Amino acid sequence: VRWALSYFIDRQQLIDVALNGVGIPSELPMPPYPGLQTYMDSISDLLEQYPTNEFNPEKGAALLTNKGWTKDSDGMWVDANGNKLEFTILSYSFLQTIPPVVAQQLQNQGVEVTFAMPPDNFDQLFNGTYTAAIWGHGGSVKDPYETLRLYQSSSEAVPGVNAGNYSHWTNADYDRIVDQMYATPMDDTATLMDLYRQAMEIWLPNLPDIQLVQNIHNILMNTTYWTGWPSNENSYVNEHSYALTWPLVIMNLQPVQ
Repeated sequence: VRWALSYFIDRQQLIDVALNGVGIPSELPMPPYPGLQTYMDSISDLLEQYPTNEFNPEKGAALLTNKGWTKDSDGMWVDANGNKLEFTILSYSFLQTIPPVVAQQLQNQGVEVTFAMPPDNFDQLFNGTYTAAIWGHGGSVKDPYETLRLYQSSSEAVPGVNAGNYSHWTNADYDRIVDQMYATPMDDTATLMDLYRQAMEIWLPNLPDIQLVQNIHNILMNTTYWTGWPSNENSYVNEHSYALTWPLVIMNLQPVQ
């Protein structure tokens, strides 16, 4: 069902409408940073087999049909008892432009979807008492481990923002592979690459998280009076002022005059 929903989502339309064109589709649950791109490139053949960004309503419909779903007279998907395929997408203010577009795209394909930003959004997310949610997470920067561990069973109970396994998907073989990655030296790239592939051979068919977009921080920084801001040439830290790493920016700023 997750794969069917993924095929129903048009990422480029999502970027154009929800993000005013500022963003890129997300193929995998980590950003295309230089240190990670090599790993992502190494499984390009797996992404051809499991195209996480493909917009293909026909494929999605076939998957649901094979699972026993049919469409009612209103064109909405229902199970054998006539119950609609329906759920609410949770989100919060930082991502508030994305859920309405995703909900409408799914609605257009016959899935009864609404969206909401309830005051207990985070509680529902962390406790797993939700059906669908739009969320991002912190994770890997130089090697895939920090992202892969977010899908281990051991991280299900980890509290806090960007910290745990909110999908509550678990797989014992996946757990074992990621534990091996933890015990592998960071400079043993060949072993890490092999373990990453093994992990993604499990993760991709299951698709614990439907991939949407890479959310780009579109932040302006004035260099008239200060230099040393994070930039493409000097990307030493997240430039968002609400991030805990903001003091690093302050310490790197130098007056122009």
